[in-house]
Amino acid sequence: MSNSPVFLDLKKLSEKSILRLFDVAQEIEHRNSLELLKLPPAALVFFEPSTRTRLSFEMACGRLGLASVVLSGKSGTSLEKGESFEDTVLNVAAMKPSIMIVRAKDEIQMDRLASKVGVPWINAGWGKVGHPTQALLDALTIRKFRGHLAKERVLFVGDVQHSRVVSSHLELAKILGYEISFCGPKEFLFEKQSAQGLDINAFENLQAGLEWATVVIALRVQTERHEHHQDPIKYHAQWGLNSKTLQFLSPEALILHPGPVNHGVEIDSQVFYDPRCRVFQQVTQGVFLRQALISLFLKNPEDLL
Repeated sequence: MSNSPVFLDLKKLSEKSILRLFDVAQEIEHRNSLELLKLPPAALVFFEPSTRTRLSFEMACGRLGLASVVLSGKSGTSLEKGESFEDTVLNVAAMKPSIMIVRAKDEIQMDRLASKVGVPWINAGWGKVGHPTQALLDALTIRKFRGHLAKERVLFVGDVQHSRVVSSHLELAKILGYEISFCGPKEFLFEKQSAQGLDINAFENLQAGLEWATVVIALRVQTERHEHHQDPIKYHAQWGLNSKTLQFLSPEALILHPGPVNHGVEIDSQVFYDPRCRVFQQVTQGVFLRQALISLFLKNPEDLL
């Protein structure tokens, strides 16, 4: 078993360690300077497509002065020759990177692999299991623009059933004390409503949910994970965020989306001009959050884990 620090989920974090991470992220935002680390390159191993997560981890490494090497998908790798995902990971780990940042599907046993490699490991998105850095950057964005987290009312609209972001928020909400509710088609909602020891309410219509929320997070309809596809026009009419439905949301509330966005499905394009919309600020905060996480993870893991 490896003694190297591993970051797979949020369950073992304390409120103190999370707030420490947020404080470091805010210091990085205002300092805007490089913090050179005399370490081997980071290895970004992404078996699933990604734009924001992968590039923000690359950006975070670059801002720290930490070189990075990237494996993105099967193309051009030995995976095309039949090498297993596990053998690929073990071979990358054998090159002794300073840290491994991995995105993978459900069938990859990330927890088992992380314990075998002997290299610090960060989960950058694991199937439907969890996406801890996305939940953390969402919470950091909420704290930045709302001023606090405790007792915030966060409404997830849409594809809760397939959302690894929701899975991680269920862990994080229990630590930081914000409330969670769901809203969307019944086939998109499931047993997560009672997960992690939280009593989760599900609103039957969008208006009621928006009137309750201080933060609304729209979720992408993950058509690649559904047998029966939603009609995008009907979906938007009932569950989409637009100028009409957002009349029911408080003027002080926030509108978020983890991306990528299906324009005209979860969110109308005009919503991005709404002063409550902080979708691009989420991306900005994601770089600072991941930079802070890598820095603490490599230099002072005891402050975090």
